Amino acid sequence: MDPIKAKIIFEISTLCLIGIIIGLFVFWLYRIKPKKNGLDRNRYFPENKQGIIDPVIKIDLFDLMIVITIILFFYANVALLYFETNDIGPSESSKAKAELSLNETLLSVGIFLIVGAVIFSLASVSRGRQPRQVFGLRKRSPSYVIKMGALGMIAVYGSVFIGSVISNILLSTGEPKKEDLQEIVQTLLTNDELSLKIAIIISAVVVAPLVEEIIFRGYIYPVLKRFTHPAFSCVMTSLLFAVIHTNVESLISLFFLAIVLTMFYEKTKSIWVPILMHSIFNGVNTFFILKFSDAI
Repeated sequence: MDPIKAKIIFEISTLCLIGIIIGLFVFWLYRIKPKKNGLDRNRYFPENKQGIIDPVIKIDLFDLMIVITIILFFYANVALLYFETNDIGPSESSKAKAELSLNETLLSVGIFLIVGAVIFSLASVSRGRQPRQVFGLRKRSPSYVIKMGALGMIAVYGSVFIGSVISNILLSTGEPKKEDLQEIVQTLLTNDELSLKIAIIISAVVVAPLVEEIIFRGYIYPVLKRFTHPAFSCVMTSLLFAVIHTNVESLISLFFLAIVLTMFYEKTKSIWVPILMHSIFNGVNTFFILKFSDAI
């Protein structure tokens, strides 16, 4: 990656991390501020007569610690990329390996699934809570999920288009270049190995939407929302989602995409809707990458 672009991603991720920490602190101060009407000064941390915090609130605090750990993990990955890119210099970074191998792809998919399963387990099953309480797995008919998913795609492509226009204006990105694309996209464009392409397609259309939506919309967003405000949580979660993809050209579009996914998750109260929307978005993009690779 270009060191300048790596620096931009690192600085934005740093601002995102600082913003989340400051936001949690500010909203915490607001919650503990005594109310004039004499009501409970903090509905998020109610205590009984013995001064013992309710077990449900303890679970919320444990969720918050997990979420902060996840955020720090993502930030560490972005920081590592920045420092590695900065160390090798501009000339060497342009020659750096930009393709994935089949083993690397399968390993990445395996790790991603394990991380998703661990977070799912920590947040629900292992702590005696039903998954639908944590991830919004509200019982919805397949027809409802498909209908809302289809409706959501209109908003998705509208927001992505607006994001692309803003990106072109602010960043002067112009036509995409192969070296500016994500590693996985470059692999699809330049590698003819069928098994590798199939692994990448499965990762993009099935694994990534499932795990990313569980982590971001299903877990990070609602936990931050409980301790702050829905709008603040939506913006911070969406910004975090955008920067972890480490691509400056698509940063604004991914930010808008994440906001739309969050809005439909909030509207439907079901994680299946943003998973479907995310899957369709990745699938359509993958199709066009494979179909019109010569045009890029």
